[in-house]
Amino acid sequence: MDLLQITLIVVLIVLSINLIIVGVYLVLVLKEFRQTVRKANLVLDNVHDVTDAVSPPIATIAGIVSGVTESLSAVKSISNLFDGRKKGGY
Repeated sequence: MDLLQITLIVVLIVLSINLIIVGVYLVLVLKEFRQTVRKANLVLDNVHDVTDAVSPPIATIAGIVSGVTESLSAVKSISNLFDGRKKGGY
């Protein structure tokens, strides 16, 4: 065998081994990525459950605050109406 052929065979073997190592590493990284995505999905599911539990009470509180604001506005308007009558407006 020629020196060039031996060099090419050695280079081919080294490249093949390197490709196998990179392939195994890639499989391990993808496996870890899949586990990370699963954990993130669990966290998002928990956040969704908490949001669903908190949302109705907050909507109720917002409705109450809106009602109180409207009531205060109505009381103020009625109060201004009676103050106008006391001053001789009507």
